[in-house]
Amino acid sequence: MKEKIDQFFGITKSGSTYKRELTGGLTAFLAMSYVIFVNPIILGQAGMPKDAVFMSTIVSSALAMLIMGLWARFPLGLAPCMSMNAFFAYSVVLQMGKTWQEALACVLVSSVLFILLAISGIRSKIIRSIPVSIKQAGTVGLGIFIAFVSFKNSGIIVPDEGMFITFGGFHNPNVIIAFFGILTAAFFLVRKNQYAVFLGMIGAAICGLFIRLGVSMDWFTLSESAVASLPQLPAGSPIVVPTVPMEAMLNETFLVAVKNLDKMLSADSIIVILTFLFLDFFGTATTLSAAATQVSEIKSENFEDNTRIYSADAIGSFFGSLFGTSSLSTYIESVSGIIAGARTGLMSVIVAILFLLSAFLYPVLSLVTPAVTTPAMVLIGIFMMQNITKIKWDGGFEEIIPAFLIIVMMPLTGSIALGLVLGFLSYELCMIFAKRTGEIPPVMHVVALISVAYLFTL
Repeated sequence: MKEKIDQFFGITKSGSTYKRELTGGLTAFLAMSYVIFVNPIILGQAGMPKDAVFMSTIVSSALAMLIMGLWARFPLGLAPCMSMNAFFAYSVVLQMGKTWQEALACVLVSSVLFILLAISGIRSKIIRSIPVSIKQAGTVGLGIFIAFVSFKNSGIIVPDEGMFITFGGFHNPNVIIAFFGILTAAFFLVRKNQYAVFLGMIGAAICGLFIRLGVSMDWFTLSESAVASLPQLPAGSPIVVPTVPMEAMLNETFLVAVKNLDKMLSADSIIVILTFLFLDFFGTATTLSAAATQVSEIKSENFEDNTRIYSADAIGSFFGSLFGTSSLSTYIESVSGIIAGARTGLMSVIVAILFLLSAFLYPVLSLVTPAVTTPAMVLIGIFMMQNITKIKWDGGFEEIIPAFLIIVMMPLTGSIALGLVLGFLSYELCMIFAKRTGEIPPVMHVVALISVAYLFTL
C-alpha cells in the first residue's frame, strides 16, 4: 500500500518523503484553519445561519482539496476566499440588497463559467498572455498584502488618525505572541530548517499558553477581552459530534443556490456573476503563480498548462455554492506547507482529512489564533517578496509603473482585485504612451476592457 501511494503521488520521484508531506499538510492546515471560524462570522452578517456555514466551509473545502490532491496531484489548499466572502456579505447582500440565497446562486453560475474557462484551457492561455512583470508584481503585492493583514489581525499595527496606521504596542499580548513566533521561525529559517514555518507557529502557541498561565497565576493582569484572545487548551472533551451544524447545512443552505437560479437573468445579477468571476479568476491566478514559484522543481510553463490545477478551485467553488458558502479559492496560506517541504498532492489530501476531522475536534483549534498564524504569513510574505527580482525593472517605465501600482495598491487598498485592475489598465496605457501598442498581447486588450467594467462596480 505504501509503495502504491508513493507511485500515485510521486513522493520519492519529487524528492519528498511521507514525513515532509505530513508536516506540510499539518502546517498548511494550521495556517488555514482560521477560515473555519471566520467565514461563518462574515457570512453570518449577510443573514446566513452560522452553524450551516461552519459545516459547509469544512465540507466544501475538503472536497476541493481532495480534487486538488487526487486529481491535480499538487500541494495546495483551498477554502472560501476571505475577500470573496466579504464581497458576498457587504457588497452583494448588504449594499445591493440581494438575499443571501440569490448571492449563492450568483456564485453557482460564476463557478460554472469558471469551470468552462479552466477545463477548455482558455484560462491558462489568458494567464500565459499576461506579461511576466505583471504576474510577478502580483506575487510580490500578494505577499505584502498577506503580511499586512496578519500584522493587523495580531495587533502589531493598529489604526491611527495622524498616520493612518501605527505600531500596536507590546501592551497587547498578541503582539508579543506574534513576534515570539516570528523570531522562532527566523531562528529555524536561517539554520535552513525546512519546518521553520510550522515551528514558528508552535512557538507562538506556546508563548500564548505561558501568558495565559501567567494571568491565572496572578503574575500579571490583563483585561478579559485580552485573555479571551489568547491561545488556550480546549475545555472539556476535545471530541464533539457535529450533529447540529450538519443538520443546519442540510436543512438551510444545501442546494439553495439551485432553487434561486431563476432570478439570475436580471441585470444586477449578471453584474454580480461577472464580478465574482473576475475576482476569482485573477485573484486565484496570482495565488497559483505565487505557489508555483515555491516549487523549484516545476517549470512555470508546465504549471500554467496544467488545466487540472486551474480547474480544482473552480470545481471547489461549484461545490461550495451547493453546500452553502461563498467562492472557494486557492489559499496563499497553504504555501506554508510547500515551504515546510511538501511537494505532492498527498499534502492536499492530508489537509482535506484534517479539515473533516476539525468538525469533530474543533475545540483543539482554540490554540490557533491570528497571532499564532502570523509567523507563517510573514514567512510567506518573505518568500514571495523574493520574486521582485524577476520583474523587468530595466524594461522601461511602461513595465515599472504597472508593477509598482500592483505592489503598492494591493496592501494599501486591501483589495487584490483592485491592485491587479490598476496594474492591467496602467500597462495598457503606458504601452500606448510608449508607442509599443503592437507588443501588447491581444488578451490584454480584453482584460483592460473587463478591468474598466470592474471599476464601474466599485
